[in-house]
Amino acid sequence: MMHVRCPDRLPVETYRQVLEALTELSPVVQALPPSAALVELKGALRYHGTDTRRLGEMLRVRTISRLGVDVRIGIGPSITVAATASAQLPEPGGVLAVTLGHVADWLAPLPVEALHDIGPRQAEALHEYGIHTVGRLAALPCPALRPVIPPEPGRRATSRSRTAAAQEPGNNQAPGVVAGGVVVEGTVSPGLTYCP
Repeated sequence: MMHVRCPDRLPVETYRQVLEALTELSPVVQALPPSAALVELKGALRYHGTDTRRLGEMLRVRTISRLGVDVRIGIGPSITVAATASAQLPEPGGVLAVTLGHVADWLAPLPVEALHDIGPRQAEALHEYGIHTVGRLAALPCPALRPVIPPEPGRRATSRSRTAAAQEPGNNQAPGVVAGGVVVEGTVSPGLTYCP
């Protein structure tokens, strides 16, 4: 799974062009407006005959050379790991690939607020109970989190911290799911096909 972060306040047309560059790597892209995207890499790895990091580097070179846009690319076995990795990269850009065998060791020392989708209120509540790292969060059973954060967010947080099974773009049936095309703010890029 690849999570791509574009610079903040990127013009919509430039964002659309970044998404089009992503479809050159993989036909399965999910736009996350205003400035991010998910890319499923399984088929792309076979097609391009290379590894995930190399695909990330290819994308970064393309966006810089064609569009003048540097991107932060996180690669991992799940959406959570990939998104967390892309957020850990300093601007203006870079590629961080976390392999399945290294996920737990890589996540463990990170602060809980670095974990994708842990909001400020959840992080504050976890800190109040002495839970400051993803590794500590992963070590807790879900019932132990009930007094800290509500059951459903607590279950999700623990699941994410334990690197749940890899997810694929489109599992949420969120708007902007693309197969062979690019969708931005409900519009389809010219010459591309939208697949709901």
